[in-house]
Amino acid sequence: MPLHTSPIDGAPMRTIRRYGIEIDVCPTTGGVWLDRGELEKLIGIIREDAEQEIPSRARLRRGEDGSDDDGPSRRARMDRKSRLLDLFDF
Repeated sequence: MPLHTSPIDGAPMRTIRRYGIEIDVCPTTGGVWLDRGELEKLIGIIREDAEQEIPSRARLRRGEDGSDDDGPSRRARMDRKSRLLDLFDF
């Protein structure tokens, strides 16, 4: 059951839904609460992003990137990371 008032200061909580995760946020303190099972979903997102990054890091170490600049590969890494950053951008 989502929190309706902040346990910190009693302010009404704001509910944000992203990537199948419901986050309860205290608008005055910035406190964040997750309902049952949502921490596991968050860990799953982090794990998926990390697994996608491992092959690209191995290619960069071997020098198989194929590009002279960080342009496309750097943008691809930022896109993967942006999912986690977007989750807490409120």
